[in-house]
Amino acid sequence: MLSPSQPQVLATSYHSPQLDVEVKLNTNESPLAPPEGFLLDVAARIRRSSLHRYPDRQASELRQRLGEFHGVDPEAIFVGNGSNEVLQTIFLAYGGPGRTAWVAQPTYGMYAQIAGATRTELIPGQRSDSGQLTEELIASDASLVVVCDPNNPTGMVEPAELRSLPPLRPHQLFIVDRAYHDFDQRQIPEWHGENVAVVRTFSKALSLAGLRLGYVVADPTVIAALYGIVLPYHLSSLSQLVAVSALDWQRELQAMVSLVVTERDAMVSRLAAFGLAPYPSATNFVLVDMGIHDAHEIWNRLVARSILVRDASQWPGVGNALRITIGTPEENARFLSTLEEVLR
Repeated sequence: MLSPSQPQVLATSYHSPQLDVEVKLNTNESPLAPPEGFLLDVAARIRRSSLHRYPDRQASELRQRLGEFHGVDPEAIFVGNGSNEVLQTIFLAYGGPGRTAWVAQPTYGMYAQIAGATRTELIPGQRSDSGQLTEELIASDASLVVVCDPNNPTGMVEPAELRSLPPLRPHQLFIVDRAYHDFDQRQIPEWHGENVAVVRTFSKALSLAGLRLGYVVADPTVIAALYGIVLPYHLSSLSQLVAVSALDWQRELQAMVSLVVTERDAMVSRLAAFGLAPYPSATNFVLVDMGIHDAHEIWNRLVARSILVRDASQWPGVGNALRITIGTPEENARFLSTLEEVLR
């Protein structure tokens, strides 16, 4: 009798607890649902669609629209089922056995998981004392350099001078994860270079985490390589038409960004007033060092009061910290009042 083979990759999955709570502030989602008009527009598009046919393999209309938004040709856009699939596809194309990926903790845990799944050797990087990257700290011999900017879980932005590095290292592919780009108030140019792949998502500022839609803007030769290995019909017709609708409704969908930024800055001030040490954030979340308080114990006390945040205390390079997604003003107020109570 044949027995199942042992898995070749034994990786620790990146996941967030899914608990039935009244206030959910743990997965960096939008606090507001898409507007009713957008949903009606999506419904109308579905009624006009041909779901009995396979989807457009090249996602032509969506790539055309995204190209117009970024000022590039459609051939410079690859679209996938969330930015995680986009990242994995890049690793499949440019990573693998015999190749390396440089990642500096603390950062998004999926990078390490994807490296393991694709047999890409992970080169652990370092950060400066301020928690940021510098040109000198980024390994010059890695095949892939992965930068999350602004960074998750710290919420911090990377120095603008890093943008001059990719053209100086054409032998490396720089993967720049810009999932939280819209919450970053810096007015500086985007990352650029023929060896730069800028990854974006519909999950955060566009209030569409449930859509699972991500994309990458890169040199057309990079994009051609990604489409060369991705599974056929990998992006459903529904995903494509909802994403096109989202671009039509972009201004309305992003209306909550200013609310989040205001609430985020107020959250940082309140946490500091509690005697805690919040990190400066340019995202829709705040990482806070809990100081003399045990982060995991505080997390348990909050869950007992039906509030769920992210326990980051076991993440590499983080320490005794919690990560709080910015919610509605009411959710944030309840979290802060409850936290003040459990800290006593």
